[in-house]
Amino acid sequence: MKLLKSFKKLKASSLAESVIAIAIISICALVGLTVYLNVMEQNKSTRYYNAKHKVELLTKESIELQSYDNDFLEYNDYTITKTARINKLEQSIVLVFTIKTGNKTYKINKLIPYNEK
Repeated sequence: MKLLKSFKKLKASSLAESVIAIAIISICALVGLTVYLNVMEQNKSTRYYNAKHKVELLTKESIELQSYDNDFLEYNDYTITKTARINKLEQSIVLVFTIKTGNKTYKINKLIPYNEK
């Protein structure tokens, strides 16, 4: 019995401290879970990123050559459909690129200035 009494006793935390600790742990878990779910949801294949890079090249090419024709491009892993809508009043062009990779479809809109030849 004397051996048991020789150990140092720990004081218990108050109820308020326990509630605050649980609240902090819950908030940290919620933030971590939210970040994890967002990362998993945005998991896109490399095909998408390759196609997105190709869209940037096609946009630059369209601006340099002032070629605003509708186009359909087919590659090994994806297809890109380019549609151009010219707005002469606002002197702008909306290039709509539709990317199809497997069973997923993405749309990218590019607004570029329009200078009539």
